Amino acid sequence: MKWRNTRWFRWIRMMVMSVLVALAVNQFGVALSVVNGTSMQPTLENGDRLLVNKFYFLFEKPKVGDVITFEDPSQKGRYLVKRVIGTPGDRIEIKNGAVYRNGIRVNEPYAKCPVEDGNFGPVMVKPGTVFVMGDNRQRFASRDSRYESVGLVPYHLINGKVELILYRPSLEAFL
Repeated sequence: MKWRNTRWFRWIRMMVMSVLVALAVNQFGVALSVVNGTSMQPTLENGDRLLVNKFYFLFEKPKVGDVITFEDPSQKGRYLVKRVIGTPGDRIEIKNGAVYRNGIRVNEPYAKCPVEDGNFGPVMVKPGTVFVMGDNRQRFASRDSRYESVGLVPYHLINGKVELILYRPSLEAFL
């Protein structure tokens, strides 16, 4: 039993505990993510490093305006980042380049152009799901709830809420 008091044993025990804590935080607390693509421009840019709060949706339901990450319904292990446009019970429609929620035009200061993909809907957001869209509204810029491969996103596929942009590579030119 003398080996339990050795410096090596204490060091190994500390390393094992550190790894277990890091895995628990990554699985249930926070995660780092990298944006791959332009579907969320101008809010998020290709290469942005994000802090994702995985803990948030254990106690809260997604709200309109939240930027979330979720598992791609058509490709297991791949994650998408989009903005919540509709929650259960909402009626979403796109006409003449504008998004309407429950018949009222949505003010979208984060989108720099009208929706160029044509009219859509109306669609009712089912219980336990959200309707998501990318902030880049140019034609074919975002694969989101308007497309069958994504559709309404069930809560169980939601990974977390984007809290912070930790690093933006495009700003390096200004340093």
